[in-house]
Formats: sequence, C-alpha cells, structure tokens
Amino acid sequence: MKKLIVTVGLMLVGFNSSAQWAYQVVDNGFDEKYRIAYTETNNNGFLKMENVDGDILFYLRGGYFCDDTPNVDLVFMVNGESKKYSFNCIKSNDNTCIFFLLDLTTSYVFEDFKACTSLKVRVNESYCDDEIYNFNMSKSTSAYNYILNK
Repeated sequence: MKKLIVTVGLMLVGFNSSAQWAYQVVDNGFDEKYRIAYTETNNNGFLKMENVDGDILFYLRGGYFCDDTPNVDLVFMVNGESKKYSFNCIKSNDNTCIFFLLDLTTSYVFEDFKACTSLKVRVNESYCDDEIYNFNMSKSTSAYNYILNK
C-alpha cells in the first residue's frame, strides 16, 4: 500500500511539474532567433509568451476557434482570490491561435499575471462550443523575465 501511495504521489508531482512554464529558443528561418515561454494544459492548449519588439505578448494556441474576434474570459487565481477579466481577441488565419490584445509590460493585468498560481481561460464563441482551458501558472515571473531578456 505504501508503495502505491508513493507511486501515485510521484506521478502527481511529475504531472504538475510538466505543466509549468517551459522555455525555448525558436528559429523560424526568417527572423533572428527568439525566445518563447509556454505552459500547456491537458486539452491541447498552450499559453505562450514572446517578446515582439519589446512588447511582451501572450496568447492561446492549440484549439480551433470559430469567431473572428472571440470574447475571452480570464480568471487568475491570486492568493486564493479569483481575479476576472474579459477581452475581445483576434484569431490567426488558420483558426488555431487567439491573441490577447495587451502588452504585459504595460497591462493592468500584469500584477495578477505574475502573482497567480493558476489561470482559467474560457473562449466564448457564437458558432462553436465554449472551451475552457486550465493552466498552472507557477513561476510566471521567471517566464516573464526570460522573455524580457532577449
């Protein structure tokens, strides 16, 4: 029984650690190499951050999004309290990415972004079912600092 508890505990630790921010240097073949940070969820969603000419942008990738300008609700969990925000976003031409139209360096959600332990994202669309994504946001400040330093 003790072995089973230890095994389950190790599996849970492994699952949680894999869902934290990951770092990568990307070479798209056209631009200079650049850094991204991302955290993923179990339903194929990726929350990504990158530095675009000094602006720190973050966006959701991995689903299929129907509306041209979907409404997105964000719920940051900060010190046990839910902090809710809503945005009108734009989607990519291939319908697989939603861009939150804000720069984290100047955004009013920045302090909640850095301090939150988890984030729920609900994509509200007229023509498709609502999608809800849950992200582990541990070490968001470290991910932000990684992106900030090109």
